[in-house]
Amino acid sequence: MKGRRDRTIWPGAAGALVLLVLLTLAPARSRAADTDAAKDRPVIAAAAEALGGLDRVRAVRNITLIGYGMWAYQFGGGNVTASPVAVQRYLAANDLRRVYDLEHDRFQQAERRDMLFTFARAAPTLWQPFNLVLDGDVAFDVSPEGKAHRVQRWDASAWYVDGVHMRRMWMLNNPVALVRAALDPSTSLSAVRSEAGIQGPQQVFDVTLRQGDKFTLALSASTHLPAWIRWNNPHNTFGEFTFTTYLEGYEPYQGLLLPTSYNTKTDWRNISELQIAVDGYQIDGPIPDLEASAAVRAMPDVPQASPVTVTKIADHIWYLAGGPVTDNRAAPQGSTVYEFADHLVIFELNSKLMAKAIIDTAKTLVPGKVPTMLITSHAHTDHIDGIRVAVAEGLAVIARRENELIIHDMTSHLAPDFPDALSQHPMPLKFIPVDEHLRLSDSMMTVDVYWARTNSHMADGLFAYAPAQKVLSDADVAFAARDYQPWADNYMDDIEYYKLDVREVLPIHFPPMTQQQTIDFIKAGVQGLRERCARQQTLEVPIPGCPVLTHRY
Repeated sequence: MKGRRDRTIWPGAAGALVLLVLLTLAPARSRAADTDAAKDRPVIAAAAEALGGLDRVRAVRNITLIGYGMWAYQFGGGNVTASPVAVQRYLAANDLRRVYDLEHDRFQQAERRDMLFTFARAAPTLWQPFNLVLDGDVAFDVSPEGKAHRVQRWDASAWYVDGVHMRRMWMLNNPVALVRAALDPSTSLSAVRSEAGIQGPQQVFDVTLRQGDKFTLALSASTHLPAWIRWNNPHNTFGEFTFTTYLEGYEPYQGLLLPTSYNTKTDWRNISELQIAVDGYQIDGPIPDLEASAAVRAMPDVPQASPVTVTKIADHIWYLAGGPVTDNRAAPQGSTVYEFADHLVIFELNSKLMAKAIIDTAKTLVPGKVPTMLITSHAHTDHIDGIRVAVAEGLAVIARRENELIIHDMTSHLAPDFPDALSQHPMPLKFIPVDEHLRLSDSMMTVDVYWARTNSHMADGLFAYAPAQKVLSDADVAFAARDYQPWADNYMDDIEYYKLDVREVLPIHFPPMTQQQTIDFIKAGVQGLRERCARQQTLEVPIPGCPVLTHRY
């Protein structure tokens, strides 16, 4: 029958009694299963008791963490130089909330971030709001205007690692959520093993959730409280990162013991990727509705990229553009391809998503010629994001000598759980260092690679220049961003120092521009920064980058 749905009708009082019994038995069966799991997992049950008692842990509907934090900029790889002892750049995270909706298996990361260093973009220096949500297996973001956009299942960029797995792990940083997950009968636990911890022996388990997520949990052998949680996630420039969140400073909150310090470190240089200090918790209070709408669930959750476009700039020079598509908008990134007598050279592969497509497109430009070298402007991850793809493809890497260590770290880092092209087809790093100047030249093409001197954003940056065509390829000398120009003089200082005659500039983050358009671009950024500095001075709230330092504009 059209529109018919199968249903059971319970007639009269007897039916009502049966229905009541069924409704009563359902949670009872669930409690029984949980009780059996607790009996089978005495070490985890002891952790629940330490947190406030098994019944108290099971009864919690939601927890809201209120505090503040700090993120490492670009995983610790976005400093002025790639030296392991360079000053670390950070982003502050204020108005920080973490909502653990345990009742509905949902999670929210909400905060406002501000860069604690001089930067060329306005938004990240204006306490930019972030509202990141996980509803079961659906991750989505909500803009300040209330527009929701689905996030990829595995989402990684130069700036962050994200996605369903990463957000679920952030949710399990909360010890109540963590212990409840470990007590779930559908969760698999390894045999317990003993390891030495900072404050004594620890009981360690490998855990696999019913969704397939894997992590490792450590409990203090003396207090039984969760000590840390460790998990792996794909990473564009390092292949894979191991994250470990250390839980410290337990304090009582409404019958629960909860940490007041969360410190998440990576397995590269022991960088503190995220540090959260807790002001307090709200237990079972009002929380936002974190349910993913039908429209969000219908959105794709796989990476999307725009097609690669090819523009011939001059004889033997092409500009290849393409990039990830975010919220139905393409974010174009540009690479320059230089043709030599028997090979091609690429300047910059700053998107892992696009790197293979850029290389493959370059192979179609001239029959019989393939890319053999990659010039990478500097080691910030938004410019070296495709480095593992390039090495897997056999390209030699040209970079400032000071960047060899970090590039070696990136290309030798193992990725056993999430193998990428370099893991599946290991290739050695072929590194060509540049001090101040390197000339690449043959009968067809000459390209000069120069050190971008006196740049406070990147001490070890490079740009490329083809003298015959008068074309310059630039990353963050003139074109870091449109809003501000904190190192405004760097571009013309370099042009004059190296005595270059530039006709056209090929940026990474923007379309090609003439020399005059480049100067106008810089001037506009200087004016924008001056206006921002004036506003901050009026507010008596100084920010990095003020006053504007320029003798040219």
